Amino acid sequence: MPAVPDRLKALLLLLSLGLPSLAGADAAADWLVRMRQAVHQLDYEGRFVYQVGDRLEGMYVVHRVRDGHELERLVALDGEPKQVIRGEQGVACLEPRSHHISVVGNRAGILKDPAEDLDGIAAHYELRLDERPLRTAGRPALQLEIRPRDRLRFGYRIELDRETALPLRSVLLEHDGRVRSQTLFVDLKTGRDITPIEKDLSALALTRMPARAAAMPRDSRVQWQFRGLPPGFRLITEGSSDSGGRHFVFTDGLASVSLYIEPGAEPLLQGFSRIGATGAYGARRHGHQLVAVGEVPRRTLRLIAEAAQPR
Repeated sequence: MPAVPDRLKALLLLLSLGLPSLAGADAAADWLVRMRQAVHQLDYEGRFVYQVGDRLEGMYVVHRVRDGHELERLVALDGEPKQVIRGEQGVACLEPRSHHISVVGNRAGILKDPAEDLDGIAAHYELRLDERPLRTAGRPALQLEIRPRDRLRFGYRIELDRETALPLRSVLLEHDGRVRSQTLFVDLKTGRDITPIEKDLSALALTRMPARAAAMPRDSRVQWQFRGLPPGFRLITEGSSDSGGRHFVFTDGLASVSLYIEPGAEPLLQGFSRIGATGAYGARRHGHQLVAVGEVPRRTLRLIAEAAQPR
């Protein structure tokens, strides 16, 4: 039998060394799907800290699923005791000191198939899984790294609970690797031991959408189309208000951007702004005020706002 040339041996060795990285990519995608399912489908309760720059805030969350609907309460533990409650019909934002309650429609629901977005995500992000032993919030964990392939989106570093796939630490990363924001659970409970939101009927009652007053005739509203969206972003849901305003949500499978369009409104925001890790871009176009909001780079916000065109 002829001897195998040294160059061929080296090539075979390189190919064999490359196989684990391919398996790692598949494993990373599997954990990403598991995480998205866990966030929406599991019952969990815990306290976490949210950091942006030098500001650190404590939060409490309890999440349950009832009859296919997500129920959730999010409470600020620092400063004013604000809270957000998600019910079957809507999301209520409570500010006790100002006695202000606002209710918006609930667009969030359990994802039917989180794996559907994987091809699109892989086209714009690189997924890497580090399974070396890690301990986060007192629980065994592993690290999922999500790197953007362009400058239209940010990166993520997520430490996942090995048992439930829930994100124990989530870090949003700038293109140069700087931390834009992060959340870290300090305690987490899952399963039957969590507080049942269903017993707090008064809280859930706040999330019921109020009866609509006389709305603007639908045929008098401007219909919008979107041309030149950033690569990978697509429209996933839209809504309208009685005043003729519109709300559109776009996603690339990971990042999401909300676009608010109000007719004839006085300029609320011109140019860029930022609150915490969330960016905003406002512009006056076609006789409407447009505001794009999301945890994405400025260019992405501007492109989404400029993509809006009246039909």
